Amino acid sequence: MTLLKDTFSNQKLLRYGVLSAFALCIFFSIFYWLIRELERSIVFNAEAFNIGWTVTIDDKRFDNVNLSDFSFPVVSTGTKVVLENKLPEITVENPVLRMYTSYCTVDARINNKIVYRYGQEYVPISRNVGSGMHIISLYDCSPGTEIKIILNVTEPRSFTSFQPVWIEDARKSFSNMLSGRLFMMFCSVFLVLTGLVGTIVVLIFIAFEKGVAKILPLSMFLLCLGLYELYANKCVNAFYHNYSINTWVEYFMLYCTNFAVLSVFYRFIARTKIEQRIVLGLIYGFAIFCSIALLLDFSGIMHLPSMRSIQFAFLGVEIIFCVFVSVRNLLVQVWRERLPTVGFVFMLLFMVVDIVRYPIQKYFSLNLQVMQGSPLSFGVLVFVTIMIAHFLFQIKPDSEKKAVEQIKDEQMRIDYQTGFLNPFAINEYLKNIEMANDVDFSVIMLTFTSAGRDTPDLFSIEGSEVLSAFTGCIKKIFCEKAKVAYMGDEEFCVVALNLRKEDIHRMLVNLDELLFTEIQKHPRYQYSMSSGSVLRSEVEYVSNLLPLAKERMLSQKEGLRS
Repeated sequence: MTLLKDTFSNQKLLRYGVLSAFALCIFFSIFYWLIRELERSIVFNAEAFNIGWTVTIDDKRFDNVNLSDFSFPVVSTGTKVVLENKLPEITVENPVLRMYTSYCTVDARINNKIVYRYGQEYVPISRNVGSGMHIISLYDCSPGTEIKIILNVTEPRSFTSFQPVWIEDARKSFSNMLSGRLFMMFCSVFLVLTGLVGTIVVLIFIAFEKGVAKILPLSMFLLCLGLYELYANKCVNAFYHNYSINTWVEYFMLYCTNFAVLSVFYRFIARTKIEQRIVLGLIYGFAIFCSIALLLDFSGIMHLPSMRSIQFAFLGVEIIFCVFVSVRNLLVQVWRERLPTVGFVFMLLFMVVDIVRYPIQKYFSLNLQVMQGSPLSFGVLVFVTIMIAHFLFQIKPDSEKKAVEQIKDEQMRIDYQTGFLNPFAINEYLKNIEMANDVDFSVIMLTFTSAGRDTPDLFSIEGSEVLSAFTGCIKKIFCEKAKVAYMGDEEFCVVALNLRKEDIHRMLVNLDELLFTEIQKHPRYQYSMSSGSVLRSEVEYVSNLLPLAKERMLSQKEGLRS
């Protein structure tokens, strides 16, 4: 068997990799520039309202506070926070006040009159109130009007500072909320669409090609992570204002993303059995945690945000393990096999940044612009691009491996002397057509007997030329309409579909004439042909076909001798 050779040298693959990386950098640079230009066209039009606040946290009062640089010890369930101020001169039409809260009910009062309420209905039924932007109307308010905002904290360790408060035109609220989030939103939407399309395509084609199943964890990972990023970056808040559901979906998709990351690691990174068993252990352990967390959340005993410390502990253990295995793989793998690991490590770095960003943003510098928005989507885009490059590099080796296996399989089913199928292959073919039930077929046995004293054996070196001629005649008569096999002992088997007895008789007569013509070309080689045929309908069991056909062939052979 001739082995197929890899025509792509390492130098060529390295060149293609460098060009791909360069093209990737150009693509992301152009994409980032376009999004930034789009963000500049969406002008952020709002006035900061952060100075001069009086803040009361339970019984502690802070006067003349600037919310932009004000921080305090972390507040938890039951803490009451009151913000009081007087409205400045408003220069925009249709003015509204926009502020962000984390896990608080909100009461907004203007001149001691309630103008906005949120979340009070969730507290009696033990539902998480969530986090999001609140739009409070300032219609017909004059400068100096007193405004009071009462926040009742509903979750443990909720926040330690405030995000900026803005006064803006109500018609600008939507664009202002999306300002600075467009890049993350487009990246997240791209991940969602790619994951969704990939998942659908894999589920459709998995029945035809089992190999595509390995892409399913990656597609599900993109889908789950894209949805998580949309909710975590508060992009959905601009479209849907039920922050209780938004926050629940955010945490649920984070759980799903964690499962998907472990599945990707199990499929593409883990090599040894011990590594795969540890990953499965992490998956089972996290599944137990998720089940308990969801049960506690649905029962109202403890909400998902309250269990984020345990969740981050799981993530920390998983990241340490994944980094350890990935670094070890990079040291022992050849460069082409390192691509998935390199992409995974790159994504892990962004994941670590995102995880570290959360407590820093929450407990130290919540209102710093540099801490707003998650960079994880960008890291995942790079990971996906590297994985696509890996799949492309694998196409040729996988195709060659498959071709070699196919050649081996075919050679195991072929008789090397005649080029016909061997007994194993023809019996397998008989079983397959028998399972179809609705297919009528027949079996024909053929044998050639030397009729002259000096006639050599057909399968000897001397008879090879006549054997080649005889097999050519058999192919000419049967190969387009039947499967032919050499059974040994100068016996051939023909399995033909949908042939009548008259058709079989005519084909055997034609074969006999062709063989007679070949014998005339080699007068020293005298052979006679014997045949026996059986229709499937003549026997009860398919296993009786070959013996009966052989019996009829031998009977004809004995008749010729006598």
